[in-house]
Amino acid sequence: MEFFLNGGTALTEDELAAVGDVHGRRVLQLACSVGDEALMFAQRGAAVTAVDIAPAHLMTGRAKAEALGVDVAFIEQDMTRLDPEITGFDVIYISWGGICWVPDITEWMQLVADRLNPGGVLVISEHHPLWEILTVRGENALSVNGDYFDNGRDGYADPLKAPQITQTIGTPDVPHRSFVWSISSIVTGVLAAGLTLRSLQEYAESEMYPGLGEQAMHIPGTYLLTASR
Repeated sequence: MEFFLNGGTALTEDELAAVGDVHGRRVLQLACSVGDEALMFAQRGAAVTAVDIAPAHLMTGRAKAEALGVDVAFIEQDMTRLDPEITGFDVIYISWGGICWVPDITEWMQLVADRLNPGGVLVISEHHPLWEILTVRGENALSVNGDYFDNGRDGYADPLKAPQITQTIGTPDVPHRSFVWSISSIVTGVLAAGLTLRSLQEYAESEMYPGLGEQAMHIPGTYLLTASR
């Protein structure tokens, strides 16, 4: 909380530019986790709804919002099956580690598009799918741990690709399925949903390839996509 109270932000300058001025606008954050980005939107004058499937995450988000003195509607929802009344947004935002839980990207993109107001913007800030399938084996050495063209993934051949909570507090790994959506499948989903692609940027993130060395700056770690209705 000290970080936020001292003016810290959970959003990068590029993300802020992609989202634009949110004052007086309705913003939905999907797969919000503990809601750090949602709090930033609320601080900037947005009417914010944040959904997540984990009650403990939402409880933490509500406590943070109260401490910061901002209003965020935290709602327990599966983001692939949103209630009909969760609609009418000017901005829909989803960040790192969210899309990997979407089993059908085309169906999900349509669901999201249907909840945007005319002129509304979808912003996706995510791990790059190439990062998802690469494992660092040493300086300037990588191996392929998955199939870029096969969406489904059971477990994690590379433990660094597992959910952060698993890495930080040692939550026992249970059988589950996640998904690696290629850049082309994301763009195709956007277009199939009738949205207009506005921008697609890819970023090197050296800290996401620990031990690789300077070559980590030559491959993508994240991407930022914006599309409008």
